[in-house]
Amino acid sequence: MEIKSSKPIPLAEAKDILAERSKDSEMGYEQSQALENMERYTGSDLDKVKKLVSAIMENKKISKEAAIKIVDVGSDNPSTIKAILSKDKTDISEEEMQQIIKDIA
Repeated sequence: MEIKSSKPIPLAEAKDILAERSKDSEMGYEQSQALENMERYTGSDLDKVKKLVSAIMENKKISKEAAIKIVDVGSDNPSTIKAILSKDKTDISEEEMQQIIKDIA
């Protein structure tokens, strides 16, 4: 299989893509397992997830990839959010952290 492009997407979107693909054709083992896990652990619908990602990205310091990961993890724990942001070496204020937690909750 050839990778034609790559971009970060929320788990809710990946779940929708795989669910649609499963209707059209038989999926491989890995795809079936991925879909099963996403159905089990992804609770939010795609529209809600996209709104949350947009709300978090209003803070210009936070990349789209980090915003998606924050929403996918869904944790309102400041330590978890800091760990996600540390990959991009993003430092946010306490006010910005509280805004993210408010958006997620």
